[in-house]
Amino acid sequence: MAVFRPDILIQSPQGRPIVVVEVKNRQNFSRNIAKEYRRNLLTHGMYPQGPYFLLVSQDVGFLWTNTKENIFDAEPSYEFPMKNVITRYLKREPGERLYKFELDAVVDQWLFDLTNATNGTQKNLEEPEKTLDLAGFNQLIRGAKVVAEEV
Repeated sequence: MAVFRPDILIQSPQGRPIVVVEVKNRQNFSRNIAKEYRRNLLTHGMYPQGPYFLLVSQDVGFLWTNTKENIFDAEPSYEFPMKNVITRYLKREPGERLYKFELDAVVDQWLFDLTNATNGTQKNLEEPEKTLDLAGFNQLIRGAKVVAEEV
């Protein structure tokens, strides 16, 4: 049986999974494609437990909450644009596709910065942090550990 290794895992200080993160840089990444990807992980039993599942591309991100319920066709709880994250960490032409390793590095750094933000220093006034803040995500991961998959 294949062992699922998420692209990125956010763990509590005690080592418990908080967020499983998958990075897929598919163009025209839609809500339906995101649901299908998550459903495939569940169908094949390759879905680790944790309260949140985050699936991102350079264009859009999808967040599922209460993932312990394992509802196969669950709609993402939140959807948000990733444009601000990309432009914040990389100086690229709009619309230029990133290589997978570039997007992995950007998402890893972004999540690391979110976990290390202290109250008052993280501005949640723009997307996607604004939406993630509404989901309780930013508070949940504060002080957590970001573990990227080793190649």
